[in-house]
Amino acid sequence: MTAAPPDTGVSRQQLRSATIGGAFGFFVDMYDVYLPTIALTPALAYFTPASLPTSTKSIISALVFVATLVGRPIGSVIFGRLADRVGRRRVTLWSVAGCGVTTLVIAVLPGYSSWGLTAVIVLIVLRLVDGLFLGGEYTGAIPLAMETAGNRKRGLYGGLVSIGFPLAYCAISLLTFITLQFAPAKGPGSAYVQWGWRIPFMVGAALSGVFLVYYARTVKESPLWQGARKRSNPLRDVVFGPARRNFWQVFVLMSGVWFASNMASGLLPSTLAVRTTLTATQITGVLVVAQFVHALCFPLFGALVDKVGRRPFFLGCGVGVGIVCALLFAYLAADVRSGLVSLFVVVLLIRVSGASMFAVTPSYLCERFPSAIRGSGFGLGYSGPLLVTAGYAYYQDWLGHLMPSVYTPVVLLVLGGLLIGVGAWIGPETKDVDFYSADLPAATHRRAARSRPAVPVPLTAKTS
Repeated sequence: MTAAPPDTGVSRQQLRSATIGGAFGFFVDMYDVYLPTIALTPALAYFTPASLPTSTKSIISALVFVATLVGRPIGSVIFGRLADRVGRRRVTLWSVAGCGVTTLVIAVLPGYSSWGLTAVIVLIVLRLVDGLFLGGEYTGAIPLAMETAGNRKRGLYGGLVSIGFPLAYCAISLLTFITLQFAPAKGPGSAYVQWGWRIPFMVGAALSGVFLVYYARTVKESPLWQGARKRSNPLRDVVFGPARRNFWQVFVLMSGVWFASNMASGLLPSTLAVRTTLTATQITGVLVVAQFVHALCFPLFGALVDKVGRRPFFLGCGVGVGIVCALLFAYLAADVRSGLVSLFVVVLLIRVSGASMFAVTPSYLCERFPSAIRGSGFGLGYSGPLLVTAGYAYYQDWLGHLMPSVYTPVVLLVLGGLLIGVGAWIGPETKDVDFYSADLPAATHRRAARSRPAVPVPLTAKTS
């Protein structure tokens, strides 16, 4: 069998399977994350009484979404340690199985008419549990894919893995749109509110099942992890031990990434609905097409950073988020009356300037931590900042007392851009990090010394 890149020691088939598995895992992860905001929001009346004040309904809707975001860093702590101790592949299978079961249980929940307010409480708890499992999925699948990819094209394969993110958003928007065509949401007794919302959740559970079968049959454990010296407490090493400077630098960077993502992904649909003249059908169409076009850019960005480096890319993203994306949201806040084509261009530019960082986060975050603690480092570095950024709606509410509320996303985008820029500036260039060598190339040492915290030295020798 033809070998994969020579520095990996794995077959090309294993490389392909791990990459597809990582992308599929990201797809399942982000599909589940955005189920509440896209698929469940039109059906929230199923879980709440009609007499509930609008402000209370908004808080409940936010809690359903935020519960998942809060659960993810907790899941990263639990499953990241397991990924470093018992293996990437095993933890991926465990976490996706838990995610699938939880999503299926949500799909068959009774509503307020049967359980009263207990129904919405159970929904929020299940979304928290779902977040725990989602936080575990990428602590295994993403490091495994990056460790299989080798050194020379890790950015490219990271871009291929992360393509699952925008495709998931695209898929759930399209599925919800199709469901609404034959099960419209027109009040508490409508078809979508009573049963239509269950379809996207059942599809999510089915996707988890398909993923489990594929991953179990085709993906093998990372040889790099198998040869790594296991740590008794990898989480402690990440947060308080030798890798703590790396972790906190990543924490700053990813805090900015998540602030930007919450605006460019989570808040964008409602902004278009309120601040433009587009119909619901047009908004869905614009989002689906823009997400698909943006997804095609991810491998290109991954290949680019293999040439120019991760650090310049993130610095550029900081400018894109803090200036370009912020100005575009300010444009939307002005009650624009632009045509469909013009607004499509605006939405596409918001996606490109505000969410392209995810094309590089798989490779970059894995490069910041050695093999023995990579699951914990990636998981906590990726999702830990959600504990800060998940409350963006409350930050907007506070800012709304100081300025017109429609411009509060602009402030958070500027903050996000600053955090991305600072995080990139204080971190080193990592494109030359060698996962398979105990010593980094001399050029990398020189760059790291000039760029603040040292690049972590992998703890394993090259495996065959």
